[in-house]
Amino acid sequence: MKKKNIIRIISFLGAVTVVSAGFLIKSEQKNMRYKLALENVYSKNLDDFSTAINNISSTLNKARFVTTPKQLSSMSAKLLAEAELSKSALSQLPQSKELTSLNRFLSQVGNYAMSVTKNLISGESLNADHVTNIEKLSEAANKISQLVSESQITYNNADYWAKELENKVNQITDETTLADSLSELEDEISDMPSLIYDGPYSDHILEKEPSMIKNAAEVSESEALKTAARIAVCDESELKSDGFIDGSIPSYRFSSDTVTVTVSKNGGYGVNMRKQTESGNTELTYDQAREKAKRYLSLIDMNGFRETYYFASEGVCTINFAYIDGETICYTDLVKVGVAMDSGDIVFYEASGYLSNHKTRAFKSPGHTAEEAQKSVSSSLTVKSTALALIPTQGGDEVRCYEFSCISSDKQEILIYINTETLEEEDILILLKTDGGTLVK
Repeated sequence: MKKKNIIRIISFLGAVTVVSAGFLIKSEQKNMRYKLALENVYSKNLDDFSTAINNISSTLNKARFVTTPKQLSSMSAKLLAEAELSKSALSQLPQSKELTSLNRFLSQVGNYAMSVTKNLISGESLNADHVTNIEKLSEAANKISQLVSESQITYNNADYWAKELENKVNQITDETTLADSLSELEDEISDMPSLIYDGPYSDHILEKEPSMIKNAAEVSESEALKTAARIAVCDESELKSDGFIDGSIPSYRFSSDTVTVTVSKNGGYGVNMRKQTESGNTELTYDQAREKAKRYLSLIDMNGFRETYYFASEGVCTINFAYIDGETICYTDLVKVGVAMDSGDIVFYEASGYLSNHKTRAFKSPGHTAEEAQKSVSSSLTVKSTALALIPTQGGDEVRCYEFSCISSDKQEILIYINTETLEEEDILILLKTDGGTLVK
């Protein structure tokens, strides 16, 4: 072989080596960025969870000594806000099983205080049961706060999060983890007394068997895996079994390094899906995000829904969809879809509300016309549109109403719900429109 050719071959191989090394370095740097981003997400959420739980504990401790509606109302609002922060942070921490008792506590804590506030406002006195229940909630909050504070010291550091990710990738389960600590906490508060009251998180409502899975046939884990892959928009080979959740909706759980999916054992319905994502610059408009969410629902055969409200936060636009039964908007039957505003990927899906409430309904003709119902709307409001809607009641039932979308004299957007049969005013909601989206209060 000529010397010139040998030199060319050596040069070519050298170039290939350099390019390959460059790709490896770039790939490793990308993996490190994803790893660091995930560690930061875990750390932030543990911080947020700890702070919110401490605030709940402190507020409940004060609530034990409150006697006036004004003070209790203020504390109830704070408890509701902190509980929502807690649930959001908790959902993004490593878990080895469904934290049913912990989530029940977080759902009830502010709502129960608000229920007691309403009783005081209506003229009732703070009775012994109310005091006892608030004390029990306070004791549970103190217990949770103490364990979470200990977890902060033990787990919230870069070395632990790196090890947590490594163990997850290698499927190592014989070491004590934050998920184990949360499971221990779940066991410790599982005997918390039931709270029965007039509110959406009362135990008699939370323990109600979900309608859609009530008589549905059981599916195997392999059948559930097919559904999980469809919900996560990935190949079955990318997901592994991650245990069984024996909660209000018994479900198979599957996961990969970036996604977690649960599928109900009865019926094989997708319950929820969450993907870890690294937020980038906002590239999509709300309309574009909505269209992607609608196409996703169609892809997973969830048809017959209409978008209602949305909110964008930390690079994800979460859109609420309500089921449409004939002409009636069923706000009881909700699914939520989260769209990454940079890539357009679907990173969140939640259907537990739909699975819990959806059923075949035989709506009869309304007992009163929309014109008759509109007479019950305040004369200070201007009605812009009217629709039929099914809304949940505080006691866990549902009622069919005329929904009047109105404008007040100070330009607030108000929704008024008038019972189609009794013409009673069932609910009033204020639409809150911000740069981040549209919510109701």
